[in-house]
Amino acid sequence: MGLLNYEVIDIHDERAKELAQILSNEKALSILKLIEERPRSISEISQELEIPISTVSYHIDRMLKVGLVEVAGRKYGKRLQEVKLYRASSKPILILPGGKKKHRTWEKLRVINLAVSAVASTGVYFAVKLLTGRNGEQSETVRILAVNTAQEASKTSIDWAAVLIAVLTFMLIFGVLEHRFRKRF
Repeated sequence: MGLLNYEVIDIHDERAKELAQILSNEKALSILKLIEERPRSISEISQELEIPISTVSYHIDRMLKVGLVEVAGRKYGKRLQEVKLYRASSKPILILPGGKKKHRTWEKLRVINLAVSAVASTGVYFAVKLLTGRNGEQSETVRILAVNTAQEASKTSIDWAAVLIAVLTFMLIFGVLEHRFRKRF
């Protein structure tokens, strides 16, 4: 969506089953907890948790596949070979029935909802300004009445009232449509 980067996994996807297995495994969870603190290499994880390197490597590979872990960087080990550092991913994971296909539909509906709400609230804003004589071209009567500053101040408050009514309209329409979309999907 742009605002937030996240991973979508369909419940029928093999990765959903893998994610469930990872989250139910104590060793995998202890590895994940350790690398939440700071990035570590596989050998550092192995030493700190007293788990064989092969077991740590197995769990890290599985967690990389589902997006729970990411490569945080690299460093050089004792033999001057490059070693990867791993950390827990900060990217949320959404598990949805229908997965990405249904999620894309939901995103499209949200964009439509925003557009409809924006158009309606803009229309309400201009309608309020038109009804109060603040539509850009004032009538002669309004111009004559606008001589005194108290009346000018009331026109400013009418502008703010128009903005407030438009914002409330936007929120109401967006909320109603969002509720209807949620019930339907």
